Amino acid sequence: MKDYHEMSPYLAKVCEQVKARSIHPELRRELGSHLQDLADERESQGYVREEAVQWAMQQMGDPATVGQSLNRIHRPRMNWGLVAGALLFAVSGIVGMFSLSASSYASTRINPYLPQFGERHLVYVCMALLLMLGLSVLDYRKLRSLSWPLYALTLAGMLAVQFSRNMVNGVYRWLILPFNFAIDVMGWSPYLLIVALAGIWGGSGTRQTGGKLPINGWRAILLIGAPILLYWRGHVLPELVLFAAVSLVLFAWLSGKWRRVILIAAGLASAGLLAVWNSDYYSDRLSAALNPAMFSDGAGYIHVKLIEAVASAGWWGHGFGAANEQLPYLYSDMLFPYLIYSFGWAAGFLLAGLILWFVARTVGAWFSVRDLYGRALIAGIGLILAFQLVYGVVKLSGHVLIVGFPLPFLSYGGSHLLIEYGALGLLLGVYRRKDIIPGCAVSSRRNF
Repeated sequence: MKDYHEMSPYLAKVCEQVKARSIHPELRRELGSHLQDLADERESQGYVREEAVQWAMQQMGDPATVGQSLNRIHRPRMNWGLVAGALLFAVSGIVGMFSLSASSYASTRINPYLPQFGERHLVYVCMALLLMLGLSVLDYRKLRSLSWPLYALTLAGMLAVQFSRNMVNGVYRWLILPFNFAIDVMGWSPYLLIVALAGIWGGSGTRQTGGKLPINGWRAILLIGAPILLYWRGHVLPELVLFAAVSLVLFAWLSGKWRRVILIAAGLASAGLLAVWNSDYYSDRLSAALNPAMFSDGAGYIHVKLIEAVASAGWWGHGFGAANEQLPYLYSDMLFPYLIYSFGWAAGFLLAGLILWFVARTVGAWFSVRDLYGRALIAGIGLILAFQLVYGVVKLSGHVLIVGFPLPFLSYGGSHLLIEYGALGLLLGVYRRKDIIPGCAVSSRRNF
């Protein structure tokens, strides 16, 4: 106790220089322990305790200098690579929407908002970027206690939407709010559910020997199975596949039960293929994806036109404002092919490279974070975004199923832009605090 009293002014001066107040108790413990070790070593050489303590503090160095060094280590760090990627995605999407606005595509559709693609998309992007920046500065750890309520509320929203009257293309997925703002509840749900599961599975407890968390397997199956049933009931198959894949990978990583997950995934995949085989609609679409030319007058028509649009672009495309009346949903599902059609293969390679670079930066962010809950959030969010981004690239081949996946960060629509940029903001918030959360203080003098 006496040692601590003598060391307290020294530790206080060190902490005065560290702006991250949340780690002050941790720094005091770590530095105090290190000073105690130095003092014990000095005392064993025959010096009295008081002299040993003073010598230990001298060896540690000037407290202001030590504190400034620690402040440089334990400070918020924005992942500017991911921010730059998000801004480049935003610019690409804005350019694409203004090109659509300038094309005859907008004037030949009956939707009165289509000629305003560029202006409206610009407003949505600005709103989404503000949300991203806001979430990046919040303390993500506060979400941990909300994991169960978030999971239950998302399930309730998914169930409520299916009993609503807001059907779009034969699917109930939208919730209409005041001022006629529509939320794609089914589109939001994979993000919200994965964030909730990251908190439920990785937000409490510590890893056991072997790097596994003590997660109840049967309860985990129920937590994954309930949303899958709601997706299946509502015929929302793209989000079903996305949620099932990401949640199973997250569970396998946190629990270490990879064999069990592989068996479950194989069973779900077999059931899905059987359902496709027994459905004329889906079996035709799968056959068309594998051989578009054979089904060019039916289910393979879009695949053929996609391949033709990309092939006809050349290196520099057909120019700003080019129109392609043969591809549907140019503002969402087919935005990437349209950007290549308008601006050429060069633009396509650049955008594909940006996507791969963005995914690589996300993986790097995951490796750099040590907090288990934070890593679980990055893993879940990163997998959702990466799956859709990579699918957008692979779809250019014309030989994969074309499903309702808008290209994240680029496609038109306020609802999905908000959840995508909001999810990225949460990911950035985890990275920003990787060096300032308790437990990350450095206890070795060589790091000062």
